[in-house]
Amino acid sequence: MTFPVTSYVVFVYQGEVGTHTPHFPSMDEAEKFANDLRALTKLTISEPIPVIATEEVKIPSCIKD
Repeated sequence: MTFPVTSYVVFVYQGEVGTHTPHFPSMDEAEKFANDLRALTKLTISEPIPVIATEEVKIPSCIKD
């Protein structure tokens, strides 16, 4: 089962402040933001990273103490 991409994040790092991760609904918007920020600042900017929906399945333990 493949889960869908729900959004994209771009990690923005500045040593004195820390890391920020703005979310974008599309890859195009995330790429534009990352490229524009790289052109205007000297911050460390990641490539857009997809956020993928997940499902957690809990299996009951059959082992008794």
